[in-house]
Amino acid sequence: MNASYFRERAREILRGKWKNAVLVAFVACIFGALLTGSNFSLDFEVKEEWMEHIPDLILSYLAIAGTVGGTFSVVQFVMGGVVQLGYCKYLLKLHDGQEGDVKDLFSEMDRFGDGFLLNLLRGLFVFLWCLLFIIPGIVAGYRYAMAPFIMQENPGMKAKEALSASKEMMDGHKWDLFVLNLSFIGYHLLCGLTLGIGYLWLNPYMNTSHAAFYRQLNPRVVPQVIPELAEEQAAPVEE
Repeated sequence: MNASYFRERAREILRGKWKNAVLVAFVACIFGALLTGSNFSLDFEVKEEWMEHIPDLILSYLAIAGTVGGTFSVVQFVMGGVVQLGYCKYLLKLHDGQEGDVKDLFSEMDRFGDGFLLNLLRGLFVFLWCLLFIIPGIVAGYRYAMAPFIMQENPGMKAKEALSASKEMMDGHKWDLFVLNLSFIGYHLLCGLTLGIGYLWLNPYMNTSHAAFYRQLNPRVVPQVIPELAEEQAAPVEE
């Protein structure tokens, strides 16, 4: 499995759809629902030795900002899982030749509990593996990388089942996904030079390549609709 193939496939999918893809990825980013890339966060930290030099009015604003940042993090933690399922739906629709929209992000709200539990368990398992050593934690992250896609395409599937299915699917393919992510390192450096603005384009690019990677492992035959045939089938039959 060649990383360049998935990057090229992502560019083909996004051709003519970048504006919409950037918007959807940005909203997903706000909710902490990206599959890979850089999520948006609000972090405010004031060192204790600085406080005596900061006016009371500014300290009040910083306290408010810290509260907002904390609340924002909670919202991302609670909503991230279910919005991620919606983002997977959007990405797979694009890959399969359908039109996607920002509304897809919130189309899986009836599966809120499943999405939340998947996000929670995946993060917990990766964290526990990281306690042993950083390398097992990284491996665990790749082991469960396809779980959101799998759960999205299987409405009746539970979180543990999706994680087990991802583990089986990624057997022998974790290194391929690692190489794919590594191939974007130059883009990450460029995004750093743009103070993170470049992630507006890199995030949808990377996540679309992940959707292509998933489809390679779990292909799906999408029926092609021929406009002339569709019109012919829709026309009334003359007796």
